[in-house]
This record gives sequence, C-alpha cells and structure tokens, in this order.
Amino acid sequence: MRKLLLLWLLATSLPLQAALVREPEYGGILFNYFQQDYFAALVQYQYAAGKNALQHHGDEARLLQGGMALSYGLTEQAGQIFNDLLTPQVNASQRNRAWFYLAKLHYQKADIPRAAHALQQIDGSLPADLAAEFNYLATLINIRNQQLDAAQQGLQQAGADQYQPYLLYNLAITRLQNGDQTGAAATLNQVMTLASSRNNAEMAALADRARHALSQLALQQGELLTAWNHLQQVRTTGLYSNRALLTYAWAAIRLQRYGDAVPALQLQEQRAIAIAETQEAKVLLAHVYETQGAHRSALRQYLVAENAFKDGLATLQDARRIIAAQEIPQEFVINLEAMLDESDWYGMQPSLDYNKLTPFLTELMASNHFYSVIKELRDLYGIRRNLEFWQMQTQQHALIIRLRREQSGMEQLMADVQRSEQQFRFYKTSLQELRLTTLTLPEWDQERFASLWKNTMRELDLVDDRVSQVAAIRAPYRLSQQLEQQSQQMTARVEQELAATNGLIRALENRMRAVIQAELDRHEERIRYYWAQARLGKARLYDKALINLEESGTGATP
Repeated sequence: MRKLLLLWLLATSLPLQAALVREPEYGGILFNYFQQDYFAALVQYQYAAGKNALQHHGDEARLLQGGMALSYGLTEQAGQIFNDLLTPQVNASQRNRAWFYLAKLHYQKADIPRAAHALQQIDGSLPADLAAEFNYLATLINIRNQQLDAAQQGLQQAGADQYQPYLLYNLAITRLQNGDQTGAAATLNQVMTLASSRNNAEMAALADRARHALSQLALQQGELLTAWNHLQQVRTTGLYSNRALLTYAWAAIRLQRYGDAVPALQLQEQRAIAIAETQEAKVLLAHVYETQGAHRSALRQYLVAENAFKDGLATLQDARRIIAAQEIPQEFVINLEAMLDESDWYGMQPSLDYNKLTPFLTELMASNHFYSVIKELRDLYGIRRNLEFWQMQTQQHALIIRLRREQSGMEQLMADVQRSEQQFRFYKTSLQELRLTTLTLPEWDQERFASLWKNTMRELDLVDDRVSQVAAIRAPYRLSQQLEQQSQQMTARVEQELAATNGLIRALENRMRAVIQAELDRHEERIRYYWAQARLGKARLYDKALINLEESGTGATP
C-alpha cells in the first residue's frame, strides 16, 4: 500500500497557483505541461530561457522545469533546480514551494530524514493549492517516523479531503507492524467506513482491501466467523476479489461449511488461468468435493484442472515467444493503456496477440519497479522519435548546403541582372518621351490618355523599386564557413545523442524482458505445482476406484 500511496503522491507532483500569465512563452510552457507533454514543455522552456523571455515568470518556470525533471526520474537534476531556488533573492512563496518539492524528492528516494528536514525549512504558510498535499506528506513522514501523535493531528487537519483514507490505511499498517492489532483493526474499520461512503472505484478498492486486512487479522486470532463476515462484504468483481474469494473459501473450509466454500471456488476457478488464486481454486474445489465424499465430482474437477493447467502452460510458452520478439517492447509500451482497457489499438497495429501475454503480468504491472521501467521506456521512445526527426532535418540541411556550395552560373546571372536593369531604364525613358508627346495633342485627347498614363506610371514605380533592390546586390550569396561548421556539429551531436538513446533503450528493453521472463518463470513454477497436485488427486481417486472394484469383486466370489 505504501507503493500505492507513493504513486498517488507523485501523480500530483506539481500543482500550480492560478496566476496571470504575463509572457506568451510561459503560457506555451503551461499549455504543454497541463497536456502532460513534458518533453515539449521542457524544450519550450529551454528555448524561452535562451531568449531571456521569462523575466516575469523565471522562478515559476524554473519550478516547473524541476517538477517535470522529477516526473522523468531525473532526481539529481530536479534537486539541483530546487536547491538553486532556495536563495534569499527568490520570492518567499516560490522558495517555500521549492522546499516542498525538495521534500517530495527526498521522500521519493526513501530519504525520510532529509524529507522531514526540507519540510521544516518552510517559512510561513504555503499557497492554498499545496496545503492539503503538504499535510498529506507531513503526516506520511510522521507515520514513518513513528510519531503517531503528530500523525493524528495531521489526520484531523486532513478532515474529509481525498488523502485521509490513505493516511488512515498507512497508520493501520504501522500499528500492525508495531504489534498493536487492536489499534490496527480500529483504524482499518475507519478506512472501511470512510472509503465506503465515497462513491468512486478507487475508494471501493481501498474499502475492499481494508475488509480483507480485517479478515486476515480475524483469522490470525482464530475468529473465523468474524473473518467470514468481513469477506462476505468484499465485492466479487473488484481489485481484491480474487484474494477475497479464496480466503472466504478457506474460512468456510475451516468452519467445515464445505457447501458454502463451493460457490466461491466455482466463481474463482472460472477466471483466467494466469491468476494465482484461480490456479489454487481449481485444485481446492476438487479437494472440497473429495472431502464431501463426492468422488465423481472431485475426479471430474481434477480432470478439468489438469487440462486447464496444460492449456495455461501452452499459453505461457506463447507469452515467452511474444516478449522475445524484436519490436515487442516498443509495441507493448506504446499500446499498454489500450491493452489494459481492452479497447481498440492505437498508435500502431500490434504484430502479435498480447492477450496471451498481459494476463500473466497483472501483478507485475502493478509494481512500482516495473511501472518505472515502462515510463522510462515510453519517454525514451519519444526522445528517439524527436532525434530521428532532427536527424532527417540535419540531412536536408546538409543537402541544401551542398547544393549551395556546388552552385554555378552566378556570374552569368549577375550579368543578366545588370542587362535587365539597363533595359528597364531604356523603356522607362522611352515611355517618358511618349508621355511628353501626348501633351501636344488637343485637350480632349489628353483626357483620354490621363488614366492610362496614371496606371502605367504606378506600375513603373513598382517595377523600378524591385529593379533597384536587385541592382543593389553587388555579389552573390556565399555560404559562411561558420554556418557549415555549426551544421556539421549539430549533425554529429544528433547522431551521438541518437546512438546514446538507442543504447539506453536496448538496455531497458533487455531489463524489461528479464523482469517479464522472471515473472513468467514464477507463473510456470506455480502452474506446474498445481498441475502435479491435480494429477496426484486424479491418480488417488483412480486408485480408490480400483481398490473398491477389487474389493467388490472379491466379495462377490463364492
């Protein structure tokens, strides 16, 4: 649960005060930030900072940069940014924000003493948008430091905000670790009541978890009926339904209420074979039938379980082939959200059926370690796309430079320009003479030519302006050596960064494959164990049947 709370904390990594945006560059950074396009926001920040276009929002933009660096896992860079904002020259409000984000950074790195020290450096009150999150972080730190009286004060300040149920759950776990089962049970009851009163899926999952924890406490104390009652309230379709159904069945078995255990096991064993509780339920259901004396039902269930485990192993081998394919990590990362939602694919079409892979990774994908690998890979793929785009741009730029360098005929072109200028001057002079000639005509004929000459002279003035501009060019454009060098340096830098990015991607993809293969190994080991149990149960019932047949045959002999 602590991992869940840490993820919640990081999901709200950088709330911002509503403020007047006085510079368009800062507005563009904010837009990309709130669209969660952090890469574009960071690029725009670097561009704006390079132009010195953040004079009115310098500290705010710097805080934003630190928060985005923190979201990318660049803790050292983020820490340096926050530390730079702790000087007296920085506005007190922004300095307090920097201390707060620095505390979150240390908490993320599990450095509780330094996180607590950073919170203590906040001078005065924080902005209103940070008050609830500050209380949440401070209370978490107090819980971790066993300062439970201070934690209780934080809980009282939390009131009915969104963090209170999570704080209570952390407090319950700490009390349980301290051996205070009574206090832990009381706090878990508070979590259950509070979370149940809030109508959303996340709170419902937390209430289920609290109920399951209460049932485990009751089982440890031998209070089977109490545990059973708690488990009956857990949803059969929620996040913790699999574990609750299996625990419910075991509680019923211990109470020797086998008939009540059967429906829960039947519901559980119909679910995906990749779920650990489903694997155990398949064998346990057959065991319950056998205990009840329903040997035919038990034998049938053992046979069903054996076939299910064989199919599960075959699917698992397909999963191994999928993750071993060359482009699979990229497809997996980009389409992860679509796979989890079971919705249409987007981004790119998958080359393999991921439904054979993802069921085995449900627990793994919920872990903070695996999620961090996925997030880093997703960011690296985005960086690689940008570098490949700039590599294409540098190639086009190099082509333009080469064509400029190889251009010919410029001397002839300049000569043609001078000849055209001379011809224009000749035509203009001739037209001026014709105009003078028209002045010798009668007055009524001159009026006929007046509008014509007015339009003609206006066009001549426009052409004269263009000719003068061209004639002012005394030498053709020459590509500077400095520009060529800069282009070459940029091309080399892009190629270097792209090679480094590809190296990081390969390393993380191999790491991701290794983690997934280890998870698949764990699944295979468990499936083979339960498969062996199913075969042993089947063999045991066959042996009993043969013994009964032999005994019946012996008894029938005169």
